[in-house]
Amino acid sequence: MSAATSTSPGISLLLDDRYRVEEQIARGGMATVHRGHDERLDRVVALKIMHPHLAADEDFRRRFGREARSAARLAHRNVVGVFDQGEDEDRIYLAMELVEGETLRARLVEQGRLSIRETLQVTEQVLEALVAAHAAGIVHRDIKPENILLDPDDVVKVADFGLARAIGASNSSASATLLGTVAYISPEVVTRGHSDERSDLYSLGVVLFEMLTGRQPFVGEQPVHIAFQHVHEDIPAPSTRVTGLPRELDSLVTWAASRVVEQRPATAAELLAAVRELTDSLPGPVLDRRPVPREDGDTGDVPRPTSPLEDVVAELHGGPRAFPAGLLPGTGDAPSSALLPSAGGESLATQTGDDAPQGTAEAETAGAPTGPDDEDRGEDVARADDAARTDAADGGEGTGEEDAGRRTVVMRAPKGRRGRHLPPGTRHRSRPVAVLAALSLLAALFTGAWAGGDWYLNTGPGADRTIPVLAGTELSDAEAVLAASDLGVTTRQTFDETVPAGHVIAADPGAGTTVKKGTNIEVVVSKGVETFPVPDLVGAELDSAAQEVEELGLVLVEEDPEYSETVPAGEVISQSQEAEALPAGGEVHVVASQGPRPITIDDQTGKSGEAARSALESAGFAVAASSAHSANVPAGAVISQSPSSGTGHRGDTVTLVTSLGPEMVTVPDVFRQSEAEAKKTLEAAGFDVTVRHDRGEPVFGLVYEQSAAAGTEVAKGSAITITVF
Repeated sequence: MSAATSTSPGISLLLDDRYRVEEQIARGGMATVHRGHDERLDRVVALKIMHPHLAADEDFRRRFGREARSAARLAHRNVVGVFDQGEDEDRIYLAMELVEGETLRARLVEQGRLSIRETLQVTEQVLEALVAAHAAGIVHRDIKPENILLDPDDVVKVADFGLARAIGASNSSASATLLGTVAYISPEVVTRGHSDERSDLYSLGVVLFEMLTGRQPFVGEQPVHIAFQHVHEDIPAPSTRVTGLPRELDSLVTWAASRVVEQRPATAAELLAAVRELTDSLPGPVLDRRPVPREDGDTGDVPRPTSPLEDVVAELHGGPRAFPAGLLPGTGDAPSSALLPSAGGESLATQTGDDAPQGTAEAETAGAPTGPDDEDRGEDVARADDAARTDAADGGEGTGEEDAGRRTVVMRAPKGRRGRHLPPGTRHRSRPVAVLAALSLLAALFTGAWAGGDWYLNTGPGADRTIPVLAGTELSDAEAVLAASDLGVTTRQTFDETVPAGHVIAADPGAGTTVKKGTNIEVVVSKGVETFPVPDLVGAELDSAAQEVEELGLVLVEEDPEYSETVPAGEVISQSQEAEALPAGGEVHVVASQGPRPITIDDQTGKSGEAARSALESAGFAVAASSAHSANVPAGAVISQSPSSGTGHRGDTVTLVTSLGPEMVTVPDVFRQSEAEAKKTLEAAGFDVTVRHDRGEPVFGLVYEQSAAAGTEVAKGSAITITVF
């Protein structure tokens, strides 16, 4: 059986003379799962049978077998056991433990969200499976609700360990299939095509978010939009979507699903310990609480700290970027401050932290004039100080959790030193000078930050871009990913036997290469398998049909010839192929004509004419009939047939001669005729004449007696005896 014969095994199919395929349980992008029966060990199993397009990939077959053997060595109560792996003709399959129950996906569809207790119980058991797998050197790579099974006792079983690696490494279109799990994909897989144990933890963090909220953290119209969010956005805290969650759960989710690999738990065991500790610390009523969705627009009060200047620069340069320490104000090791004019003309210094640089106030106001005007300005500064405190108390800018640890300081010079050391006539210009100085410093800081940021993002290390893994993705997705990374795209199309049309074969420079932003990346796009139109061969001579097919690079396969009543021998009766156009080496199956089917001719001699005609016509012959007298064949019977043996073809003519019986002749009167004359007369009439001399030698030589009376009808050829005396 060829690989194209079926995409779904028939019921009662026997794999490797051992596994009986029964009803289908599920169907996915990579395989169908059937209930099966191991007839050798008499046990029920689950049979995962890979789709033909994967089974046809030799590289995938090798990797699949290797990963299946690794998974089979993983024995754990929270892992779906792998019993066997095999190949049967064009099918490759896994025989696995059959888990009666449902997937986590089905439960989420039914219930929407899980309680906190259920969520932590599922998470704990999945982590137990991951701890065992990671210890054995196995990374799952496809943690998602569909691969988390729940038996009737709510024991978790994680399925498909290692399968994602075999799929992802295949050159087939299966890599596109894996994009179906993009909702759970880790950033490093998107950007570098690399995954390790912490990638599993990221995916589990997304599943944890979904169990609590009933929704995935990132959504989009296209998979690439979701992948982009995984790379460039932090996973939101679950409490922004639902109410009733303790803050510890927010921390657990954002820790497990951190965009930065190094900021995730180092191991599954570390995350497992945290889950158990959290479960033990929460009271029963909280654990049994089922989160409730927030109303539209209500994202809760979860703080989301930001750095305003960094956000502005990042936005101007196309999205979040990583800046080196010290490049932007507030990001280096040195204390940072932004000086702004107050309502009274003095300067305000916004200092992050509790350790404002000492002596700043004195430095900024050294030499300030003294006198009544100074007292007025002092009162203005005091009013500004009060206004700042009032604004803070009213929840204005610089308040709330976003500014925790940040304080506003009014820089005021001591009265005794105001105005000292100023040149004469300059005391009344001190306020404009201070304002100009503050503005100049602010401009210098912003210009420096902007210039530094511009250099970093456009020329320096910030302009570096790493080419992501594009092979196997659709061209539109690849273009979107490259555009999001500020990279240009040129395309080149070519035929490919393994990569589907419209999908990326490779990129130049290749995945993992570091280039500057704005670089054009050549994307090699598959036109699919090169195909050739199959000509219409019906009615053509077999030899000319074979030559025409071979000139196209195709192969003519002659099936068993057939008889045809309409197509001459040696011509094509019919043809079949998988499509109207085939790749090089594709097979065109034809059936050639042997001409009409031969029919055995049965001899009907001696049979009645009607019976003979009926038999011959039923066999397909045409019958030509004639009749003749026969002294030996009864009237109505067949005297002769032509041809009377051998073979013929439908429509050939067979001639029958039917008996009319013997020919009757009137006996002439030969009484008193001479012997010679009488004999001549009777023989002329068709009789066989016998002469008898009863009295010895005749005296007169005349006939005085004949055996058949004159005037009677006698069969021609009959014997008549005459007596001569």
